[in-house]
Amino acid sequence: MPEPFKDITLDILGELQRIKQSTYSSDFELHQDVSRTVKRLGDGHAGYANYCYDSLFVTYLPFPLAILAQPGNENVQNIHIVPEASEIATIVFGGGTLKKWHSALGRNLSDFDGARIVSIGGKDPWGVVDAYAAVSGGYQSKTTRQNSFFSSDQLLSYRMGDFAQSALPIWGDSVLLTLVRNGTSIEETYDVPYLSRKESGAVNFTNAKELWANNCRPTRSTNGQSLVDRASRKKEKTATGTEVVSPDDPYSVPARFQRDPIIPQVYRGRRLAVSSLINDGPQLDITLPEHLIATGNVSGTGDMNWFVLKDNKTAVLRLLSFSGNFPALQQNVLDGIDAVKSAGASRLLIDVTNNGGGFVCLASWLHRVLAGPEPGLDFQPGMNGSVRAQELPKKIVDAIVNNQTGLPATELLESLYRPSEWKSIDNKTFPADDNWLNPGVEVQINGVADTFSQSIGDTCLPFDIDPPKARPFEFKNIAIMSNGRCGSSCSLFSILMHVRHKVKTVVVGGKPGTSQQYCGIVGGQSSSFALMDSELKTFGLKNDSLAPPDFLTNSLQGIVWKLVFSPSDPSTFEEFVSHPAQYTFPLLPSTVNNPRALWEDAARRLWLE
Repeated sequence: MPEPFKDITLDILGELQRIKQSTYSSDFELHQDVSRTVKRLGDGHAGYANYCYDSLFVTYLPFPLAILAQPGNENVQNIHIVPEASEIATIVFGGGTLKKWHSALGRNLSDFDGARIVSIGGKDPWGVVDAYAAVSGGYQSKTTRQNSFFSSDQLLSYRMGDFAQSALPIWGDSVLLTLVRNGTSIEETYDVPYLSRKESGAVNFTNAKELWANNCRPTRSTNGQSLVDRASRKKEKTATGTEVVSPDDPYSVPARFQRDPIIPQVYRGRRLAVSSLINDGPQLDITLPEHLIATGNVSGTGDMNWFVLKDNKTAVLRLLSFSGNFPALQQNVLDGIDAVKSAGASRLLIDVTNNGGGFVCLASWLHRVLAGPEPGLDFQPGMNGSVRAQELPKKIVDAIVNNQTGLPATELLESLYRPSEWKSIDNKTFPADDNWLNPGVEVQINGVADTFSQSIGDTCLPFDIDPPKARPFEFKNIAIMSNGRCGSSCSLFSILMHVRHKVKTVVVGGKPGTSQQYCGIVGGQSSSFALMDSELKTFGLKNDSLAPPDFLTNSLQGIVWKLVFSPSDPSTFEEFVSHPAQYTFPLLPSTVNNPRALWEDAARRLWLE
């Protein structure tokens, strides 16, 4: 990878060969090696989870951390236990667990709120953060991976950060923390025990046999299913009047810990493309303390919420993801703008902290609405892209073009390779018999030859709602803010707004002296093993020498299906472009994990009031 992403360059095929030739003492040891290897790709779209182990038990410390600036002297920044740590522990764990920590530490947890960290395990805390970032995965940018170590808010919920919450067991039973408690100047060292508890979605077990049967075997949605088989079962049900399959479709709901259905939703006869990250643990199961929850919501639905700050000039769009009910979210873009404009707002701060993506077309719609009727946006409100065109995908398209299944096009909506699913960059839909992966385009990725498809254009048009005829906010009055953990569709939106319209970009927090990236991973469109496996089984390619076998475990593998081209250089994939934020603002004890206080502070700094 080019700078600043050289640290995540990985020969994944070589690593898989190494794993294949290795001997492991247990299946768990094998899983750890596979998991850590995939994470080194630094790409959350290609994330891997094995539900036999990942977050079967979640391991906790009672001390979420944050990088806090010293009030009155913001050049001094250190790693601290967050001021609300004891409140979070009370909310999450309850009395019995708290007593164990109290007993081990010899103090109430509230005594540690806001404490400055001197060392972790006897090591400099910044060194520990860097070591974590080297293996944590999920994001290309090292600074974004560093930020994942720390706590953050998700509007109504709370992310403890990867120091205080782990999806896999930690080596050792405790960690030594040297710290200086608030109101003291003395360094003290405490041996803080880890505590684990079964994740709520894990099925109970009492022995290894039950563990495997209840949590480790593949489920109905782990591997793919032929669309031909599904269609024939529907016909059988219709003909006999009997229920031959379960009424619920396991592919129509999200996999565990994920936000989007395994097979993307269909809306108005069109498959809604998704770009989102793979999670290996619970995301929204911890509630933010009530006094930190933002008030003054003037509009919202699902993960989209609108606020007006006390200056009555600045509106805030808190966008947790681009996932959910697509038509409701699409409409709320307009309703929210109307609500904040009616309240007098002339500026918009968009907070995309911890936004892992979702609907690609929602990102394009939000961009089109905020940009107004700019030239070309009613032709291409998103980004052009390309998919890999190696031999196996080409065989899939050949089978579709030659009507190998005999299924009508309506039964093939789930196939990502249908020619009529895509458009040229001239906004013309490919004919149903267009072998669109031929000829492929030879490219060099990190010095390695690869084959991609021709450039493909936007698939979101026409929108089913008319966008406003005028731009709702001047570009100079729009800013996008996050902790750097903005990925997938969130990145597509943020990049379009910044590159094409020069809106401000801000990262809050982060290691002092580093260049923060306003988006952590780009991609273009994501998929999964189950969906790709369905393609192979549908078109008779499961026994092809290039086809992977079924999972034998309860696993989820994400796939980067499409990459987008840079809006500033159509010959370059945006994936390999650096995205430094224009501004980096510090977190303060008064603003950390306090959304409204943070928005007020950011607005004051951005617009110098």
